[in-house]
Amino acid sequence: MGVEEKSNARRVQELRLFARDTPVLPILVQWDPDPDGMASAAGIRALLHRTDDASPIVSLGQVTRPENRRMAELLGIQVTQVTERELNTFRRLIAVDMQPQPATCRARLAVIDHHPPPPGYTADFVDIRPDVGAVATMVTQYLRASGSGISVALATGLLYGIRTDTDVLRRGTSGQDVEAYVFLQELADEDLLRRIGRPSFPQEAVTAVGQALTGLRRENGIAVAYLGRLAAGTAHVLPNLADFCLLIEGVSWSAAGGLLGDELAVNVRRSGGSGGGTGAGEVARSLAQEPGLGGGHHAMARVVFRPGVGYPLSDDPGDPATVEWLLRRVAGAVEALRAVR
Repeated sequence: MGVEEKSNARRVQELRLFARDTPVLPILVQWDPDPDGMASAAGIRALLHRTDDASPIVSLGQVTRPENRRMAELLGIQVTQVTERELNTFRRLIAVDMQPQPATCRARLAVIDHHPPPPGYTADFVDIRPDVGAVATMVTQYLRASGSGISVALATGLLYGIRTDTDVLRRGTSGQDVEAYVFLQELADEDLLRRIGRPSFPQEAVTAVGQALTGLRRENGIAVAYLGRLAAGTAHVLPNLADFCLLIEGVSWSAAGGLLGDELAVNVRRSGGSGGGTGAGEVARSLAQEPGLGGGHHAMARVVFRPGVGYPLSDDPGDPATVEWLLRRVAGAVEALRAVR
């Protein structure tokens, strides 16, 4: 048994010890659950041999992107939305693909993630590896080290999680991701993968994208677009628009925002992969007005502004005042973080 395999076997033992004698142990995923988080949570539940009721997958938000909802439906993964008050009634939690702030979470925590942690982050069990491209890679290592079988559905979900978080091994990828990818590819259902990965956009969302691009602002390599008020089920347009804006010549940072109810959601992108310098996740955390509302990867991140922050509340895509406000916030965060390096 190699060093890494021994390390993962030890982690499995520690995680099982953390879960022991806990009748209900929820597995917490991020605010807008993505494939990596959902598949990894399902993998952790399988690793611990727990039922859906004994370890429900929970989130403070909802699954918004159509392909993510399709993945959950096809793979039988149920994500239950809970409130912060409900979350704090549990004695223990396992957090996957995220890092709850101990100051706002009363439960004892096990944290499994690959986003860079804030300084001094601690929990009862911590496995945070920023050098790994997807948490699904780490969970696959756990399952292999434990000798647990991996079902076709679980392998398909874990493989899709690695695909989406590493852009099919083209972004922020380590040798561990490649190894897990090759292993899972032998077990996964390729037809099911194709069915999961076909997003669709309603006509009104496409129209809003056009208006947002018309009102786009660009300054010092930063491009910002605003989609206005988003209808239910169309929030997935935000990351796609942020990705598109990053393709503009001379742009190294992009942000796409939109109103979801009374909250302003913003997806942030940075070109340059996982290299040095200020990352999108750092900018999102800097922009967040309270712990837990901003974070992500070096190249891609998300932040949610809650009511009372003072942002414009225009329903109109491309609204000049909102675009200007957002541009100033993103540019200020980028420059402030660069200044401390």
